[in-house]
Amino acid sequence: MLKRRFSNFIFLCFLQTPVFKGEEENRLEDIKQLISQIVTSEAFAIVIFAISIAIGLYFLYNRKKSMPEVDVELIKDDTWFATREGKNHTGIVVSLEIRNKATYGIYLKNCRLSGYSPKDNAEPICIEDTKGENKQDLNFPQYKQFCRGVEFYIGPYTSEKMWLYYESRSVNMSNLLETSFTIIDSRKKRKSLRVAIPRQRDQIAIYREMAKMW
Repeated sequence: MLKRRFSNFIFLCFLQTPVFKGEEENRLEDIKQLISQIVTSEAFAIVIFAISIAIGLYFLYNRKKSMPEVDVELIKDDTWFATREGKNHTGIVVSLEIRNKATYGIYLKNCRLSGYSPKDNAEPICIEDTKGENKQDLNFPQYKQFCRGVEFYIGPYTSEKMWLYYESRSVNMSNLLETSFTIIDSRKKRKSLRVAIPRQRDQIAIYREMAKMW
């Protein structure tokens, strides 16, 4: 009995603490005062200053590594991918027009497609009709091919067209690839963009005919 009375007494004392005691306005005032103390404290000022420096350094680093003097445009008619039926690989062709707006020339050193580097020799890609009787070689673009390890020069105030070949060992069943593309010059500066690569139109037509037969 005595133990229960003692417990009730402790509970009543707890209810009289500042957390429960007083009106709602007083509690709101205490919260405002606490926030004011935190905002005006020296530690808070140091944290805000450190965050501001980190953000500033991040933007400076990106500006130093970026290539604002270069415009990159995807040539959609000559950009596609197709499944290599024999190897079950995916051949990807990316065509670009690059404009150099600077007063100096730029040497492109590498171009990465979602981590892949371009291949030097693009073997012909052959697709078959639904019956497997007729074969068709897909045509690669006629302008310059970019090869890794060979610097691609773009003069001042000029534009150049180029195409690149990539190959993936996985087979994609969709008709559209969306991924990141990054060009890197001899100064290790970068220019990145998102590219949408459709499946080659003749292969799409063949797959649609096969789907109707199934």
